Amino acid sequence: MSETIHNNKKVEIIGDYGASLSIIEVGLGSLLHAFHVPFSGVFLSLNQGFILCRATILSQEFPDNNWVAYNISNVSAVLKSLSPAGKKLGPMLSLSMQGLLFNIGVASLGVNPVGLCFGMALLSLWSFIQPLVTYYLFFGDKLFSAAEYLFEKTLPYHNLKPENLLYIFLALVVTKMLMACALAVLAWRIRGKTIYGKNYDEELIRMAREKGVGVGDHRVVPKNAAWLAFKDLFRPLFLISLAMTAAFLYFSQSDYAQIGWYLLRPVAIGFIFFYVSRTLTIDRWLMRLENGRFHSFSLGCQTALAKIRNFV
Repeated sequence: MSETIHNNKKVEIIGDYGASLSIIEVGLGSLLHAFHVPFSGVFLSLNQGFILCRATILSQEFPDNNWVAYNISNVSAVLKSLSPAGKKLGPMLSLSMQGLLFNIGVASLGVNPVGLCFGMALLSLWSFIQPLVTYYLFFGDKLFSAAEYLFEKTLPYHNLKPENLLYIFLALVVTKMLMACALAVLAWRIRGKTIYGKNYDEELIRMAREKGVGVGDHRVVPKNAAWLAFKDLFRPLFLISLAMTAAFLYFSQSDYAQIGWYLLRPVAIGFIFFYVSRTLTIDRWLMRLENGRFHSFSLGCQTALAKIRNFV
């Protein structure tokens, strides 16, 4: 009987915190966008880590709590796939991988301030890794060759050396890791209280409601998904990467036909990626998981869906 009670509580925590992560992330995203805060993805990943810390502390009394944080992250990723609008694949991958890295850290050192800090430090690294992995899939190794070529040609004019850029990058990474560890310590010290305080929670939920967080309402594929995916090809980072690769190919070889064909590859892959990112949904598979080994995860998803529908 006690095992059943623990399982039910664990499912409730996974569902509640999965829904809270989804709703607060939308509200916080709206707030950051309204104030034009740069690197808003950094703050969203820290928000996820803080919520996972709270959930992990709350679930430490359960005998089988090893993958609670990862399940919460995957529940939030599933809810993102059920959203009727917006990019999905990238945020889903980010939510899932950051939850996995956090869970590895906590599982390694335990549910304590040190373990939470280690988990948060690992989680904070993914926002730097994912863009590199994504654009490598688009452009292949030519992107890194183009970046190296560009740096060699332009850095001397700015009195910079390659190691200067490395130090700047490492400073950003370390700064984010320190912020993540500070949030882990904060989560440990204020355990038992509301996530951000009642007023802030309600304000973020209000922003999420205004943003239109509808899930599971059979409008998961926007009619203009292809047009939106085409517009995504004009994102600054994608255009800069394409221009760098084109410049490198132009100065390294004279076969214009080969250059043209090579540049079509990242454009085609990028369009497919952006289109899938806006149309992906896995709701038809959600209920099938209930009777298998992912029973708790499926029930957590259903609990989170019910909570979100109550809010919105």
